[in-house]
Amino acid sequence: LGTPLLTKLLQDLGVLPTRNFQASTFEGANALNADRLYKEYVVGRKACFNCPVGCSRVYCIKEGIYGGTIGEGPEFESMSAFGSKCGNSNLASLLRANTLANQLGLDTISTGSVISWALECAEKGILKGLETTWGDHQGIVAIIEKIAYREGIGDFLAEGALRAAQTLGPEAVKLVVHTKGLEYPATDVRNIKGMALGFAVSSRGGDHLRSLPLYEVAPDLYRDAVREEIGIEVTPEYWREYATKPLLIIWHENWHAVVDSLGLCKLEGIALKPLRPAHFTRLLRTATGWNISKGELEKIGERIVNTERLFNCREGIRRNDDYPPERILTEPIATGPAAGERLSRENFEQMLDEYYRLRGWDRESGCGQEPAPGSA
Repeated sequence: LGTPLLTKLLQDLGVLPTRNFQASTFEGANALNADRLYKEYVVGRKACFNCPVGCSRVYCIKEGIYGGTIGEGPEFESMSAFGSKCGNSNLASLLRANTLANQLGLDTISTGSVISWALECAEKGILKGLETTWGDHQGIVAIIEKIAYREGIGDFLAEGALRAAQTLGPEAVKLVVHTKGLEYPATDVRNIKGMALGFAVSSRGGDHLRSLPLYEVAPDLYRDAVREEIGIEVTPEYWREYATKPLLIIWHENWHAVVDSLGLCKLEGIALKPLRPAHFTRLLRTATGWNISKGELEKIGERIVNTERLFNCREGIRRNDDYPPERILTEPIATGPAAGERLSRENFEQMLDEYYRLRGWDRESGCGQEPAPGSA
């Protein structure tokens, strides 16, 4: 069924972003489940070259206003971006939106996010001239083409949520859920503390794939791996605690950099329960004859992360760019089983301090430590 399985999982956990993160459960989530997608629209499986998993799908809409739509996927992130984030439970329209975005060269996460931000701004009277409202699936699909061709309101939204908001003023900026200008994907991190840190320190902004802390979001599945690989015990408070998360995020960042560099998919890498970093050394040795230890391979991942940080620091990124957005830090989760959960600013500061310490970065700036006098 692929990643669309996550719709139900995140809904049950109460961390499915809805209406631009105003809520974290969606009343239309059942209409967007993976089983329905598979039964009503999927016509075939698809895999990347030589992959034994084949987690993707080919879909076709045969009738209705979106009839004739054919495409691949969609992934969970795309379904959420055009679905719960926009208050939209029309599954066929999500498939149409996914196909359009792919054909027009638009990122589905950012496109759905900028639309959901605009819908909230219009709802609050901050943005004028947007006739589309929450759940208006035809209007949402129409905005995608307007963005691609920079027509009407689309010309404004094509700048992305943050740049567009900055032209409207501070009230609009407060509604943008982003870090470093990149809109957040489909997880409400107010109840997933390590992921909140991972989104914030990511080198390219609010990105789930730089750290993708799978050992946090499914701790029971990876209980032994968390202990044996990182040295963290999974206790009943593991989900809610802050103290262990910097080390957890660093481990994931390092190894995901390795997975990316090996040309592997993250879903066949750390996400599959049997695979551990030791397997990566065996794969590399088998393919190339390079006999490298697990520690040496992780050091390569660490260097990649540090090099990206050096580039960002050269371009002006500092500690104040490594924070979640205003909404995530000030508003508690409003709906569902996680209602009332919040991301403590004080605890986040402590996580960030510890993350910098473990990385060897300066606590005040978030950049590399100044070398000691006379050192090489």
